[in-house]
Amino acid sequence: MTRERQLAAIMFTDIEGYTALMQQDEAKAVAIRTRLRTSFEATTEAFNGRIIQYFGDGTLSTFRSAVDAVECAIELQKVFLTEPKIPVRIGIHVGDIIYSEEDIIGDAVNVAARIESCAVPGSILISDKVHDQIRNHTQIDVKFLDAYELKNVEGAMPLFAISNEGLVIPNPEDIKGKLKTVQTNNDKIKSSKRTIAILSIITSVLLIALVYFQFINKPIEIDDYSIAVLPFDNLSTDNDAEIFRDGMTEDILTHLAKIKELHVISRTSVMRYKETEKSIKEIAKELGVSLILEGSIRKYGDKVRVTAQLIDAKSDQHIWAENYDRTLTDIFNIQSEVSKKIVSALELNLTSVEEQGLANIPTQNVEAYKLFLEGKRETDKRTSESITKSIDLYTKAIELDSAYAEAYAEIAHSIYLETYYSGRDYVEAAKTANTYLDKAEEIDPNISRVYSVRGLIYNIEGKYDEALAAFEKAISLSPNDVTARSQFATFYFYSRQYEKQLEQAEIAYKLDPLSFPVVNGYSTALAFNHKYDEAEKVLDIAAGLSDENSKFVLNRSYFRLYMDQQKYKEAIEPLEQIVNKQNVFNRFLGYCYVKTGDTLKALQTLEVIRKNVNEFERNHNLAVVHSALKNTDSVLFYLDTIRNKHTRGLQREHTEFFTYLKDDPRFIKLLEDHNIKQKK
Repeated sequence: MTRERQLAAIMFTDIEGYTALMQQDEAKAVAIRTRLRTSFEATTEAFNGRIIQYFGDGTLSTFRSAVDAVECAIELQKVFLTEPKIPVRIGIHVGDIIYSEEDIIGDAVNVAARIESCAVPGSILISDKVHDQIRNHTQIDVKFLDAYELKNVEGAMPLFAISNEGLVIPNPEDIKGKLKTVQTNNDKIKSSKRTIAILSIITSVLLIALVYFQFINKPIEIDDYSIAVLPFDNLSTDNDAEIFRDGMTEDILTHLAKIKELHVISRTSVMRYKETEKSIKEIAKELGVSLILEGSIRKYGDKVRVTAQLIDAKSDQHIWAENYDRTLTDIFNIQSEVSKKIVSALELNLTSVEEQGLANIPTQNVEAYKLFLEGKRETDKRTSESITKSIDLYTKAIELDSAYAEAYAEIAHSIYLETYYSGRDYVEAAKTANTYLDKAEEIDPNISRVYSVRGLIYNIEGKYDEALAAFEKAISLSPNDVTARSQFATFYFYSRQYEKQLEQAEIAYKLDPLSFPVVNGYSTALAFNHKYDEAEKVLDIAAGLSDENSKFVLNRSYFRLYMDQQKYKEAIEPLEQIVNKQNVFNRFLGYCYVKTGDTLKALQTLEVIRKNVNEFERNHNLAVVHSALKNTDSVLFYLDTIRNKHTRGLQREHTEFFTYLKDDPRFIKLLEDHNIKQKK
């Protein structure tokens, strides 16, 4: 027996007091009903709805989009609230209608009927599922009423009233309708008769729905598997709920990132849409995706309610939606289940490794998980203090769960970051970080982060074969891991494979188009491939994403871009912005002064270098400025192996600044002493 499932927004309406009016003035009652049906048919069609059934004074209709259903209801009430008024109540719910050749199940229809019974004339009541799906649409105003126990509906259901201008908003204490009550014997007899009547109506309605959904309402066709997981809404009042909200968003994203068939936007870009008022279509256009996952998390004590819905951004229609009412300790299973449901809804074919990745639950310890999330927040701040704090938080997480593989991988990453932000010794940091990576790999060999961090360390150490293998492993485990992609691009930069650098940088850019470091890295890769016009356009995008903490990197990219094109005048301004923070860049500034004819400033820069640049870098810096002045004896003097300890700088820059010496025997000998080969 085949069974099919269709997600729909379900709307019930009825006229309050219609039966009494029929008894008092039948002609007036019929006229009111005729007016209602005329308006209902025209408006429902305008909002892509389908009228399933008329019954007496009421209607049942379905919509492919909750937004369409609510906007239709608003337009209807505007009509019904004009004189002569029609006292209409409207209730809307979203859920599955399941049908087969032999049986039909439509619990969502029953819920929608219960919600409608709680409404008052002139009002529109919606379930929390509908609220979750319309909350980003600023043209719809909503007011939370309370949670109510509806008849034959398990658990208390939060109800909301549409509060657009002119609509009636019920008093929460006055909500009546089909709520759970203690029944007398007479009540049970009446209820039984009424239930039979309702079931009869629902059965006929669903038979019509079967025809509608099977032959008219075709499933959404997906041809672009690009998705953004938006930050879940935090509907909680608990102080620590915010971090669980972010964790839910990030962990679902991490699960989906492991699937090769999907293109998954990275967390840095999606987190820019926290508390956004932009519509789904606007967000999808900005991120370049066709699918949006949105949801909410409501934490109260040790309980958690999570809603999630997958939306086709082009049509604004829902492909899948689900509610989860669990204990907080089950939050990890929810993340895995949501990811699996998305895969199922999109009918993706997974490899065994991908299936295992979706099923992976990194820890069952809620406190360890919370510490881990706090650690990631600190890591993202990228300061000396925050990196040190992140290590402390990851360590505490490991103390609570010694098998927390992701925590071992992240602590290794933070340890190595300290070489950038705190001056930690490279050799010691690599050794310590690798100890944690070994432990993480021992616990779970399928964590992408383990291998991307290994690749980072190997790359800095110049172990290019090992770095290549590590990055390839990381990407095979998580093709959408933007960090691995960006670091892989850096690997190809160091190994001077610039076309491959651009390939990885472009993938990273598409995965994280609103991340300053990623966009800046893409611009740099374009420049190294001599695509200067495109590089400058992308760099201008990066400028729009920058903040005070990233101004230094931005200016460094601009001066490099201009110097590569020998636009020395344009390069001076960004250089002057950064030399006070890192005086080793004075060599470039002095070089540009010479090239623009300002010899006096160039000579002044030489004096600044002598006084302020550290011994390791000083002689190389002096050699670069003297090369612009064509002071050959001075260049060779400062590049001499006895004085110049900055071999790595010479290796990178000998073709950039010292080209005019390429045929000088003394320069050739000097390069040989440094074991550097000139490019032909």
